[in-house]
Amino acid sequence: MKNDERVSADVKIAKSIGYTIFWFGIFAVLLYRWFILNQTLMDTLDFFLVWFIASLAQFFALAIKGIPMTYPVPMNKKEQIYFVFLIPLLTGILTALTVFSKIGMNFRGIFGGFSVSFLGTLSLFFLYKIILRLWEKRNM
Repeated sequence: MKNDERVSADVKIAKSIGYTIFWFGIFAVLLYRWFILNQTLMDTLDFFLVWFIASLAQFFALAIKGIPMTYPVPMNKKEQIYFVFLIPLLTGILTALTVFSKIGMNFRGIFGGFSVSFLGTLSLFFLYKIILRLWEKRNM
């Protein structure tokens, strides 16, 4: 069998579908074990680390290739700024709600969960933007 471009493209598509199912599958297992089985992060650390490392690898691979964070949705600069601040804010709110549902009305825990997830997501987005700018400088 020849290695032509059509076969290579089909193989890439199949691997992409497999990776997506794997990535979302591990995330679904994590959510099930956390919220249905009430397991802690330490109980699910093996699944979490595999999912987290795969997510970071995908995240930084896209940044290194110069692909915008909002791909395939085209956004102007103003919409991108909203995106960069709105997504971490929503992440922080969801984390705060999760902490509230797990430990109750502990203001310190709720605020801590919100702060860590908001600042962590925001810093990842800024790191993505920095990598993207460096890619544009090098390749444009």
